[in-house]
Amino acid sequence: MAQRIVRVTCPDRPGLVGTITTAFADRGMNILQLDQFTDADALPQTAAPVHGSSGGSFFFRAVVDSPADRTPDDEAADAEFRRLRERLMNSVDESTVEIQPYPSTLRVAVLASKTDHCVVEMIRRAQTGQLSGEVVKVVANHDVHGALCDFYGIEHVVVPNADLSKEEHEARVLEAVGDDVDVIVLARYMRILSESFLVKAPCPIINIHHSFLPSFIGANPYQRAHDRGVKMIGATAHYVTADLDEGPIIEQDVVRVDHRHTKDELVKSGADVERSVLYRAVKAHCEGRIFLDGDRTVVFG
Repeated sequence: MAQRIVRVTCPDRPGLVGTITTAFADRGMNILQLDQFTDADALPQTAAPVHGSSGGSFFFRAVVDSPADRTPDDEAADAEFRRLRERLMNSVDESTVEIQPYPSTLRVAVLASKTDHCVVEMIRRAQTGQLSGEVVKVVANHDVHGALCDFYGIEHVVVPNADLSKEEHEARVLEAVGDDVDVIVLARYMRILSESFLVKAPCPIINIHHSFLPSFIGANPYQRAHDRGVKMIGATAHYVTADLDEGPIIEQDVVRVDHRHTKDELVKSGADVERSVLYRAVKAHCEGRIFLDGDRTVVFG
């Protein structure tokens, strides 16, 4: 059987779950997973409320399959799900309907600097089938990840930033990333991206921030945390926007520390939570479990 992720976003109104699931049933499709959420306080993203709408936003994600006798191959399955999308678009006013393969086949590009723990985590999770996506290339401004990428057969491009203006360096990075990727991951990429880069980027960008935002924003956060005697450190994964570290938050976590921890021990603990948070955020994106809801996200488990 062919399986797909079906995502629907629209203004909220009574009966939406029934309308959508009836469309599945009428085409003989079976629901394997289903999540839905209504943000009653949020205005719809793309349009004013329609007749019967509560004025909020409705988010729906399901994994469904189609009978094997009607979808003997990928081409037949694609046609079947195109007909489902048309049915949903006609049945649900002001809706956005997205359908993607399940399991996910998203292509991931990783941007890196010298620090390697997040790069290693992305590759390890992808190679073991846990990421729900494929790391297809690593673009770095330092030549320190070549051996790792060569071992796994991953394209590795070094784009040094020395003697280049910011505009020139970003242009070369974009060229190295290319247009055939679905998400860009900043794996402790220690350069601030310009608004121009974000506009030209071919896909969403996810960043891991070395802090439980908004505390200790800026350089050398673990030394600052150590100096302040913090009892908790964390990490935040978010979508990248033109407002530095202000993009919609996807995932966060913290670990407990105390006065016995040195700065180096804080760095090690921070690295552990950073790679875990980044992995969970990228996995959720690849599996289509994240919906943008204004300046925040709806993330289904």
